[in-house]
Amino acid sequence: MAGPAPIEFDVSYTPDPPVITVKATGLTDTALTVEVTDLNLQQVRFKPKTTLADILSGLVNDLAKNAPPIVKNKVKGLSPHIPITTPIGCDIPIGGSTVHVRLTSPVLGAHDGMLLISGTADVS
Repeated sequence: MAGPAPIEFDVSYTPDPPVITVKATGLTDTALTVEVTDLNLQQVRFKPKTTLADILSGLVNDLAKNAPPIVKNKVKGLSPHIPITTPIGCDIPIGGSTVHVRLTSPVLGAHDGMLLISGTADVS
């Protein structure tokens, strides 16, 4: 006995990929917290990959027209924590040694519209 016919679609987005804008709102030694301020998702389209999907594509794409504002309303304002797994800093090779520069007590800021992270440098 054959199983149910597959309903498969390829999904495309305008723009592709959608663009999420975030604002940094908090920073610790272990995480950066951001707030989603915007989502540029104008259109979601479903292209049928199977015969049954082709039959349903009109209905599916009519429903997909409502997806961008629904998704935008769901993600706008979310405030996830992004883990920082290694200390902020760099290693500088000098001769046969390496100087380790690490940022302690990080503080968020802005400079010319870009994210600025400052703090105390710990050099070892």
